[in-house]
Amino acid sequence: MEILKSFINNPGYFILSIIAISGALGVVLEKNIVRAGFSLVICFSAVAGTYFSLNAPFVGASQVLIYAVGITLIIVFALMLTNIKNDMPKLKGEIGKNILSAIISIGIFIVFTKALTGNNKWFEFDGISCPRNTEVIGLKLLGSYVLPFELISVLLLVALIGAVVIAKKDKKNV
Repeated sequence: MEILKSFINNPGYFILSIIAISGALGVVLEKNIVRAGFSLVICFSAVAGTYFSLNAPFVGASQVLIYAVGITLIIVFALMLTNIKNDMPKLKGEIGKNILSAIISIGIFIVFTKALTGNNKWFEFDGISCPRNTEVIGLKLLGSYVLPFELISVLLLVALIGAVVIAKKDKKNV
C-alpha cells in the first residue's frame, strides 16, 4: 500500500492524469471531429505515460502502439471514408441523460478515489517486479506464438482492405 501511495503523491502522476482527463473531455465535448481525434491521441498518450510512470513499460508501449496509433488511425480512416454532411440532430431528453451521466461518473470517481487513497485492504501490493517481463513476452510472441501473431496481422489487413472496398462501392451507388 505504501508503494501505491508513493505513486499517488508523485506530481508527474497527477499531471499525466489531468492531461488524460482533459483529453477525454475534449473527445466528448468537442464538436469538430478532427479536434476530437487529436484529443483522443492526447488522452491515450497520457494514459501510456501513466503506465510508464508505474514501471510497466510493456503495457505503456502497448498503449502507444495499439491505442494511440492503431485505434486512432482506424478512426481517422473511418472518418475519411464516410461522407459526413449534416450535423447530428439533438435528441429529446439529452440534458437529463447528461445530468444522470455526470452523477454516475462522479460516483465512480469517488469510489475509485476512496479505493486508492483510503485505509482499506482492497489492494495488497508487495512491490514485486519482474524486470525482464517485456523480454519474456517478446520471446513468447515471436517464439511459440509466432503463427497466431502473424495470422491476426493478416486478418486485420484483410478487414481493412474489405472496409475500403465496401466504402468505395457505396459511393459509386449514390
